[in-house]
Amino acid sequence: MSAIQDNLAQAIKNKHLVEIYAKGTNEQFSVGYVIQQDEKFVLVETINVDGELDGLVVFRKATLAKVVTGTDYLKSMATIVSLAQQRGYFDVWNTERLVTKFLKKESKHSLLKQLLKMAFKQDQVIQLSGRIKKHGDSYTGFIHSEHKKYLEFNYVDLFNLAKRPQIAVRYAEIDEASLHSFETFNITAVIERYMPGDFH
Repeated sequence: MSAIQDNLAQAIKNKHLVEIYAKGTNEQFSVGYVIQQDEKFVLVETINVDGELDGLVVFRKATLAKVVTGTDYLKSMATIVSLAQQRGYFDVWNTERLVTKFLKKESKHSLLKQLLKMAFKQDQVIQLSGRIKKHGDSYTGFIHSEHKKYLEFNYVDLFNLAKRPQIAVRYAEIDEASLHSFETFNITAVIERYMPGDFH
């Protein structure tokens, strides 16, 4: 774990793009800028293949296999990011402004709880992934309520918009939380169109 923490610290200092690999996935990885880390979590601005900022994501460090810098792929992505910045589509969701707000707040909570609290207070759609028992791997929706050890989460089933599923998710089950991404804004549009008032 210390090699991962060292690589994360170096990425924060140098503001370089990184590849973040979760355990059990050798070929799939996330790309982004590491913003901050605490004892258990790391905060990353993720980048999609088009060089656009695609969410503010908290990863549980214990689930990471490795953090890599300096690859040819990252060199290519840095060029694609530069093009996105030049053409004005790098930050279509104003994610950098959200990051600035997030970093200004002093908190005694973990990065995960800070991100969840921000989503809850601002009524933002969030995507949760991890070891969420009996339910699956990934959910996108609204936090209905917060509790000491868990939260009540209303998620969207795109195949059944009449359904209003709610699950209890323990904080310990969440390995990744993402907001301000294309996915979360897409789900926000679906909610506003087909479920107005249900989740707010």
